[in-house]
Amino acid sequence: MKSGKISTLWHHPFVMVGLAIALILLGIGAAYMVWLNMLRDQERLNPSTERLLEVSDGQRIPLAQPDPTPVPTAQAIPVAATNPESTPAPSATPEVLPPERLIIPRINVDWPITPADVDHLPKFRGVGWIFGSAFPGMPGNMVLTGHAGGPYATLTRLHEVQPGDDILVQTETATHRYRVQTIYETTPDDVLAMAPSDKTIATLITCSGDWIPERQTNARRLIVVAAYEGMAREGAGG
Repeated sequence: MKSGKISTLWHHPFVMVGLAIALILLGIGAAYMVWLNMLRDQERLNPSTERLLEVSDGQRIPLAQPDPTPVPTAQAIPVAATNPESTPAPSATPEVLPPERLIIPRINVDWPITPADVDHLPKFRGVGWIFGSAFPGMPGNMVLTGHAGGPYATLTRLHEVQPGDDILVQTETATHRYRVQTIYETTPDDVLAMAPSDKTIATLITCSGDWIPERQTNARRLIVVAAYEGMAREGAGG
């Protein structure tokens, strides 16, 4: 009797529908687990794979973006330590000091130097260092002027110097050597000789030519240009 009732229950419509639903849910669950495991395996093999949700209209929506690629950390590069004793000492650099004396061995010139301008040369036996011109040993044009005649004459024999002659300029601490390169004459209104230069030079200027009484000056100017050679040995120039 009991077996008949059980057989009847198995054939009841509601029981059959329930079993079918249970089997469907079980199949869906198993399929989901298989899909999830496949997704995990794929992400493990290729971490950059995006997780996408495809909706009914075909649009693919990312569920999670892949982690950004890690940036490698900088590694310190070992640098060999240098031995301070093996590092060469820098070459001596001239101090920026005003000129104090002009010495030209060939013509026995040895005069003090004082700041001056082109219109007001020293009222004593000395050489003028033109305002704004270069310091001894420094890049630029150091312009020195002196009278060729009269009671304050200092460069009377400047026309006797020759290319290659030494011109020495002393400061408080050093003697700077220049070597004569160019000698020429020009007119009094030619100021190019006093122009700045990107080279380290000295320009000596004095009067030359005939005296012009109405202008109270000479007709020409004697120009001597000398290039810097470096600091002279100790005791140079006497």
